[in-house]
Amino acid sequence: MVLRLVITALALASGLLHLALDQVLFRGNFGFFRLGAAPSGPPPGAQAGPPPGTPAPPQLPLPLNQLFFLNFVGWIVLILLFWTVPRTWAWLMDVAMILYTLAIFAGWMYIGAPNPENLGYLSKLIEVVLLIALLAHLWRGLRARRAAAQPA
Repeated sequence: MVLRLVITALALASGLLHLALDQVLFRGNFGFFRLGAAPSGPPPGAQAGPPPGTPAPPQLPLPLNQLFFLNFVGWIVLILLFWTVPRTWAWLMDVAMILYTLAIFAGWMYIGAPNPENLGYLSKLIEVVLLIALLAHLWRGLRARRAAAQPA
């Protein structure tokens, strides 16, 4: 039970940290709706896009502010499922959360491993600890299933 609470707290922390990144980088503009007066382009007089001769930023399926918000929503959905799926399917939730965490980490690496306000490294630290906790939970659950399946 303690491990489940730790996993929940770490997953929620990862989601909230990405929501905070949206506040820091985009002033709360989630892209789907506006909560504040976020600018819609570069400041007046600034060049649109990267300086000449620099590589173009990586293409993402959605704007980064929307991805941060969806990261938070994804964690909320996974946490709810983590607590509500039947015990026989708990291993599947562990695997889903492990894959989600790895996808977040891969996305961070894909965009160049940024670290604004030291929140990038903090989120990765939380996600590494979360991965360890999820692997421990998965291992414990599979071990318990094997023990229950063996005849006495």
